[in-house]
Amino acid sequence: MAGSADEKRGFIRVPFCTEVHVQAQGVIILSCEGIDLSLNGIRLATSNATPAAGTSCRVKIFLQASGDPLIIEAKGEMIRSGPGIAAIEFKELDLDSYNHLRQLILNNTDDPEKAELEFIAHWGIREPR
Repeated sequence: MAGSADEKRGFIRVPFCTEVHVQAQGVIILSCEGIDLSLNGIRLATSNATPAAGTSCRVKIFLQASGDPLIIEAKGEMIRSGPGIAAIEFKELDLDSYNHLRQLILNNTDDPEKAELEFIAHWGIREPR
């Protein structure tokens, strides 16, 4: 069943543990665990209140790389929110953030070949229409 859920989502999701800040409507949502990442978005566990679905937001994912931290930054939209959880669809990433996110997924998935094929097929963060 997990395979069919992944197929519906369009992108492989990987669990990851890092610091994430989401800013929406003047609220900052913090999370360091319970994170699933895909090239299309992020789901995270949080103890903060979350804005309603449809709310625009900015996401910062902090990565540590030999010395200086790398930050993946994205503009997004809350697609699900509720007690303890927020799910955000990425709407825009700059090229560096896209490349860091792509590499993070490739390095943390159980099936990098499948992930690479998905990236090639989608060419960016949106499914072709």
